[in-house]
Amino acid sequence: MQNKNILLLKYAHQYNISVFICQEHWVHSHYSTINFLKDNRIKVVAIKHSFFLFPIHDNREYLFKLSQKTYPRLDALICLSRVDVQIWRRIGVKNAIYFQNLLTFDPSTIQQAPLTSQNILMVGRFHPGQKQQHLAIEMMKYVVPNVNATLQIVGDSNPDYLNRCKQLANSLQLQNNVNFFQFQTNIADFYRNASVLVMTKTEGFPMVLIEAMAFGIPIVAFDLKFNELWTDNEGLIAVPQGDIEQMGAEVVKLMNNQQLRKEIGAKGIESLNRFKNEVTVDKWIHLLKGLVNEENVIEEIKKSEDKVEWEYAKEVLNHELKLIGREGYDFGIEM
Repeated sequence: MQNKNILLLKYAHQYNISVFICQEHWVHSHYSTINFLKDNRIKVVAIKHSFFLFPIHDNREYLFKLSQKTYPRLDALICLSRVDVQIWRRIGVKNAIYFQNLLTFDPSTIQQAPLTSQNILMVGRFHPGQKQQHLAIEMMKYVVPNVNATLQIVGDSNPDYLNRCKQLANSLQLQNNVNFFQFQTNIADFYRNASVLVMTKTEGFPMVLIEAMAFGIPIVAFDLKFNELWTDNEGLIAVPQGDIEQMGAEVVKLMNNQQLRKEIGAKGIESLNRFKNEVTVDKWIHLLKGLVNEENVIEEIKKSEDKVEWEYAKEVLNHELKLIGREGYDFGIEM
């Protein structure tokens, strides 16, 4: 890793690079790179792709410890929610700011799905902790007695977990109502043929939801109070995390009412107006120019984006800790 860091430094001098952008920090070497660059007086912006508690939620607490030591050195930490911003600042990352994810497509070019099928869609790589496909399968036991629907699960497979999911479907006698699909290059076809999308996972800014909203598909998902997509979003029905019975009831309600599906789906399309790429691109340009020119751009961005108070962020944090059985977790600061 040291050789790679030296190579980065060489590139920085050779090409007169003023700022490095780092994304994803799942291994120790990523933090070493940030520290190495900062030791050599190079500006670093890091993008925190997941939500604040993810390392603790995923039993990788050591990553959180590394973040606590490393992130305060950053010139900017990009967070995907304003709640995360307040929490990171509380533990000493004063340059934490909110930027939304860039969309990978133009929503205006997508025609709303007809919403006439009996298909319920779930999209995401197979992972028992992060995506929780098994909960979507269990939800179907509350759906099938009320409506003859099929859950289509699309994503890269974790072979062991995929087999467990298939066994679960069989044990619940849902093998005819749950279909599994590997990674798809044309996922749009699945969206066009879906009437409802479900999400049983925890993420910082789920692009799957953005995609589903672009197609006008109503969404039923576990409530993620820290997530920006849950704010004033009428295209999404939130249920308490882990409550698959209520999720099933909401899905049944939607599957039995096409007009309701269309109305909620249309509201989802409308909600995308606040996630336009032009705004995010302009913010990135403003940030990078400011850092290069030694301007106090972070404080300026804070003033325009700080719309969440610490007390609310603290409430959300305690709620999430309770859900994962880590109430009273010691962050080493006064909460």
